[in-house]
This record gives sequence, C-alpha cells and structure tokens, in this order.
Amino acid sequence: MTLTPLKIVGSDYLISVTSIYIGGIPLSLNPKLLEGGAKLSTVVPYTVLQADIYNSLASAFTHKAKIPGLAPFKHCFEEGSSRRNMKEFMNVPVIEIGLPGNGREVKWRFDGANTVVRFLETVICLAFVDGGKKPNESMVIATHQLQDYMIEFDLSTTRMAFSDSLLLHNTSCSTWSKINPTLH
Repeated sequence: MTLTPLKIVGSDYLISVTSIYIGGIPLSLNPKLLEGGAKLSTVVPYTVLQADIYNSLASAFTHKAKIPGLAPFKHCFEEGSSRRNMKEFMNVPVIEIGLPGNGREVKWRFDGANTVVRFLETVICLAFVDGGKKPNESMVIATHQLQDYMIEFDLSTTRMAFSDSLLLHNTSCSTWSKINPTLH
C-alpha cells in the first residue's frame, strides 16, 4: 500500500495533487489548478476535472480518438483500435496522479478499466468529465476510478493508503472476499 497525506474538511476527504501524467509524461498545467487537491467521492460516477485540467488530460490521452464523443463523454474510441477487452486493460495510455509521499512524489496509477468506460458495444470513452471553468473543486476523483483499489483511511494520522489496482492481480473488489474470507 502506498501512503499519502489526507485532509479532512467537514465530511469531505481530500488529497494533495502535485502532478498528472499521461503515459508517463507529465501534463503541462498551471500549478495553481492543482492547489486545492482532489476530493474523493463515492457518489459522483466519473472523475470531474476543472476545464483546463480536463482539456490537457483529454488532449494528451485522445490523440488516437477515431469517433466523436457521446454525451456526457467528449472523447471516445473504437474498441477495435484498443486490441484488448476491459479486463485485460485496453491499449490506452496509463493515467497517473502524482501525490506527496514520504519525502517524495508517489503515483496513483489508473489503467484502462479505470480510465475508460464502455458506452456502446464497440465504443469506449474517456471516463473523465469536464467540470467547467469554475467548479467547486478542481478535481473530484470518483467511483469509476476508485473501483478495484483497496483504500484505507487512517483518521488518527490523517493518511490515506492505496493499493495497485486489484485487476493487476487478477482479482477485483467483487471477488476479493471470496479469495480472502477473513477480510470483509
């Protein structure tokens, strides 16, 4: 598990974000856009990004987009171009969020299944949405991106721990309790 500081504001859990990477390359973003960090949400379905962050991420991610977007998604792909199915992590760029760690930056990695969503039988779309120019938060990391990660909140030390995607280990949150019956 990888650790990062956690900030609790009311009922919201926030993490600081130092950078965002697409395929290992950092996005060129105005640092002020990341100052508020990211809110974690189990209510919002897809990660919402401030417009400038979204546009930079989408541009870097979708250079191979072949079809127009389908609402609410602006960036979609023919699944055939990915050469893989959702479980095998499609051939789309990895998205990483840089976070403060123990004296160094740590990266929270999101692979195909957490970065795209099947919209039609043959169409997959970037599973991040444009939150506009002045949203309440610059970044809300949402349910689709949080699924299939083990996440632990240590409120006494205000830290959050997160695992690699369980899908990388041929399991998921829905099958985890069957594999590890003592961990419910």
